Amino acid sequence: MNYFLGRNLVPKLLAVLVALVIWVFVMNEQNPPLDGTFQVALSSRNLAEDMLVVEAPTTVRVKVRGLRNAIAGASGKDFKATVDVKGLAAGQYSLPITVAAPSGYEVVEVNPDKATIKLDAVRSRRFTVEARLSGPLVGEMVLGQVEIRPAAVTITGPMNQLDAIEKVVAPVEIRGRTPAFSQDARLVLLNAEGNEIKNLKVEPGQVTIAGNLETGTISRQVDVKTVLSGNLPAGTLLRRVFTEPSKIEIKGPKEIVDRIAAVATEPISLEGITRDVTKEVPLQLQPGLTVVKKTVMVRITVGQGP
Repeated sequence: MNYFLGRNLVPKLLAVLVALVIWVFVMNEQNPPLDGTFQVALSSRNLAEDMLVVEAPTTVRVKVRGLRNAIAGASGKDFKATVDVKGLAAGQYSLPITVAAPSGYEVVEVNPDKATIKLDAVRSRRFTVEARLSGPLVGEMVLGQVEIRPAAVTITGPMNQLDAIEKVVAPVEIRGRTPAFSQDARLVLLNAEGNEIKNLKVEPGQVTIAGNLETGTISRQVDVKTVLSGNLPAGTLLRRVFTEPSKIEIKGPKEIVDRIAAVATEPISLEGITRDVTKEVPLQLQPGLTVVKKTVMVRITVGQGP
């Protein structure tokens, strides 16, 4: 056996080498190396439990090189792009992006190669819950005595978002006039402008509200009706009557407001008026009605007749 292997050893080795070169050549022709570009999700690693990433790119473009078959069968999920936030406090950072690729792939380019990351501290804070009437009967009914269980909730999230919370509201959806009610309500977090703040952890996420309804008030715009009395002196003609404002907002119980089409002024006597006059005149208001101002300005213009 050794004698057989030892004979013509050099030619045999050359034959093996030539075969290997031919195989590599054929493989390169059939399955050559190519570049491929993929959108890869960006994540953070070594994030402390009391910290949160509040701003960061969601993906990066990664160019890799591999055999044609490997590139054709790959997707962005096959690669992992991360930034290391170990030991970082709250603030904004520009961090290098690291891409891990499976065997058989070479990372050629990462675009961008750095990511701007904003970190914030995670905190928890207690907030008192406020009930708020909602639904078609708003304005007609108001909340009387109300019990909220629990009366306060714990909200967890970035400090800047916790600081922005102005109030925690539990909407009470009222569609009937049932005096007593009990219902569960999902909590809504509002900032100073009344806009909802989302994506915070609220424990518990809803509360139970029990209470009763009472008759409420509504408001409406109505015309001002100017009331004149008496007659102008002989030879004087009434030209125009201006009332400012010509409409006012009244507020009161629905059963009263619904019946009113206009609010009249106290009668204005025309006796003795021979030239243009402007008067502040009280309004005639029914009991139970309120207005911002109880008087209007009336200008009466006159002229000389034949």
